[in-house]
Amino acid sequence: MIRKSVIITGASGDIGYSIAKKFASHGYDIFATYNKGSIEKVKKLSNEYNISVYTKKMDLCLYDEIKETIQEAINTCQYIDCLICNAGTSISEKLLCDTSVDEIYKLINTNFTGTVLCNKEILNHFIKHKHGNIINISSIYGLYGGACEVVYSATKAGIIGLTKALAQECGNFNIRINAVAPGFIETKMTSCFNDNDKKNIISETPLQRLGTCDDIANTVYFLASDESSFITGETILVSGGAIKYN
Repeated sequence: MIRKSVIITGASGDIGYSIAKKFASHGYDIFATYNKGSIEKVKKLSNEYNISVYTKKMDLCLYDEIKETIQEAINTCQYIDCLICNAGTSISEKLLCDTSVDEIYKLINTNFTGTVLCNKEILNHFIKHKHGNIINISSIYGLYGGACEVVYSATKAGIIGLTKALAQECGNFNIRINAVAPGFIETKMTSCFNDNDKKNIISETPLQRLGTCDDIANTVYFLASDESSFITGETILVSGGAIKYN
C-alpha cells in the first residue's frame, strides 16, 4: 500500500509539531524541515504512530537549500500528497520607522519569499502527478493588518495573494492551494504576553478563549483531506471570531 507523505516547513515550532502529529495520527509519513530549535519531538512521532519521519535543516532565506530540500523530499518519500508552508519569523512590535532594514529583509525573505520558493519548487512534481495540496500559513494580520507589525502583516498578506493567484493557475492540474490565518495562538512565540494582555485578547475574542496549536492543525488537515476537495484559493481565519487585537 502506498503511504502518503506531507512536507512541513518549520516543524520544530509548536504549530509545526501539532500539524506533524495530526498528519501522523492519520498515517502520513512526515518530511519535516527546521532551521532553529529542536526537531527531536517530531522524530518521536515515528514510533508513536508507526510511520516514517524524515528531517532536514533548511534556511528559508537560502534558495539553494530550499531547492535541495524539496528535491530530497521528492526522492525520499513514496508519495507526496501535501506541502505545508508553516515556517516563519517575527520581531518585537515597533513602528515601521524604527524597524531596521535588516529586520525588514529578514521578515520578507523568510515569511514571504521563502514561502513562494517552496511553492515553486514542489509544483513541477505536483503537476507531473496531476495531484497535490499546498497549505500556506498566513496570519490574522495578513487579513486585517496590525499596528507596529507592519512588515510582518505585509508578508502574511502577500501569502494570501500568492495562495489566491496560484490556486487559479493550478486548478487545471488538480492541485489545490489554500491558506490558514491563525489569530492569537498559545505558543512559545506568544509566551511573552502577560496575563493582562491575554485577558484583553480573550475579551476581544467572541469564543472567549485563546487558540491552541491543535486548532490550527485540525484546520490544516481538513484542507489537505478529501473532505475539502472542492475548496481552493481560500484563506480560513482561525481566531475564535476575532478580527483584530487592540
